[in-house]
Amino acid sequence: MDAFRETVERATTTDALWRAFRAFLQTTAAERASYLHLPPLGAPDARQPKLHAEGYPDGDLEWFLDNRIFRDSPILREAQQRGQPIYWDDIESLRTLTWRERQFMAGLRELVGPHGVGVPVFGPNGRDGQFGLSFRDGVARLEPAEMHRICDAAQALHLRYCTLFVPQLGPLPELSGREGEILSWVAQGKSNTVIGEILGISPNTVDAHLRRVYLKLGVYDRISAAVRGMGIGLIYSLA
Repeated sequence: MDAFRETVERATTTDALWRAFRAFLQTTAAERASYLHLPPLGAPDARQPKLHAEGYPDGDLEWFLDNRIFRDSPILREAQQRGQPIYWDDIESLRTLTWRERQFMAGLRELVGPHGVGVPVFGPNGRDGQFGLSFRDGVARLEPAEMHRICDAAQALHLRYCTLFVPQLGPLPELSGREGEILSWVAQGKSNTVIGEILGISPNTVDAHLRRVYLKLGVYDRISAAVRGMGIGLIYSLA
C-alpha cells in the first residue's frame, strides 16, 4: 500500500492514476474494475459524470454513461448511503429492489460475472464516486484485510483524481468574506431580514450583496445560488 500511495501522489494525470490502480488490482481477487466519478450538484460538471473501467467493452461503457444507467444501480445507492462496501450478493437483503434495479443487477451479472462489490469513495464538497469490482472465478467474497486494502487504495485514488481533475474545470468564482457569509446563511434557509439581524446590517444591504453573488455565480435566485455555492465549495458551516 505504501508503494501504491507514493505512485498515486506522484501521478500528474488521471490516466496515470488509472494505470496505477490497474496494477494494484492485479494483486487482488478482482478481475474487472470500474470507477464512476460523481460530481456534486451545482458544480460546473454536475451533469457530466466520468467513468473509467478495465475489462469492459467500450460500447457498453458509452451506453452505460450516456443513458445514465448507473441511476438504476442499487449497489451505487446503498453503498453511498451506508458509506461502506456492498457485495452484490447482499443487496437483496438490504433493500427491496425495484423492477429497474433487478434488471440492472441481472445485466451486471450477465456482463461481468456473478460476484462483486461496490466500494464508495468520498471527496471534497460532495465530489464522491464509486468503484465497482467483479471477482475472479471461484471468489464470492474478499478476506477482510484485502477488502480494507482495496478501500484504502480506492479512496487514495479518488482524492488524487479530484485534485488533478477539478482544476481542469476552469477558475471558480470568488466571493468576498461578507458575500460568502451571507450565502451560507441563505443555504440555511434564512431570509434577508433575518440575515440582516444576524449580521447587523439592513435587509437592503443583504439584498445588494446577494445580487453580486448571483452575478458571480451565474444564477438568478437564492436556491440556485445555494446549490451552486455548495457544489463548488463556497459555503461553510456557521454553527
